[in-house]
Amino acid sequence: NKFGDNWFVSAAGGVNLLVDKGFEVAPAFALDVNVGKWVTPSVGVRLGYAGVKGAAWSNDPTWLGAELDYDKCMYKQNFCSTYIHGDVMWNVSNAWGGYKETRFWNLVPYAHAGFYRSYGLDNVDFSNNEFAMGAGLLHNLRLTDRLDLKIDMRATVVNGRVHMSDGVAILGSVTAGLAVDLGWPDFVRTATVLAAADIANAEKIAIIETAAAALELANAALAEQNEKLATTNM
Repeated sequence: NKFGDNWFVSAAGGVNLLVDKGFEVAPAFALDVNVGKWVTPSVGVRLGYAGVKGAAWSNDPTWLGAELDYDKCMYKQNFCSTYIHGDVMWNVSNAWGGYKETRFWNLVPYAHAGFYRSYGLDNVDFSNNEFAMGAGLLHNLRLTDRLDLKIDMRATVVNGRVHMSDGVAILGSVTAGLAVDLGWPDFVRTATVLAAADIANAEKIAIIETAAAALELANAALAEQNEKLATTNM
């Protein structure tokens, strides 16, 4: 495809769950915004922003939550995070089943890595910047030629200190939203290109064959004239 073909932008919302040492999981809001390009029908890249309104339960009060929930007898921890990431995507549906423009469901696993920043409440001086990475599974559901429904399931691994804990923290999220295809949304099949080349070659061959036949007739006429001249001279 051309450089301007097969680009897309997407936005989605959903939930995230923090799995971290010393905390109990609590669901919270997640936001995904991405821009990407399919380089081939099976391989694509994208740049994304993931914004998370994080939450977790703790047995002890911290800067991120010091108010006791008497019903649960735990302290609710609240924080926010931003994850700027680059992804490498592999469309296994196209890789295994062949490229099909009208396929409804495309399964796309991907690897991601990038910059992760965590910060607390407005009145809490707390922030950390870390490298993060992980893997995800993207479900592309075709709605129209240029509009897809995307369900994105992602796991992000980051140092636990971004949430004031030790060890490794895993942030899992599931978001759903829409993606709009930009430029030319499909790929030109090689068979189509070869067929056009074959037609062009056939036309050129036909022209050459016609010219060769005309030249052969001209040569025959010239030979006949030469024979008549030779007979006349005798």
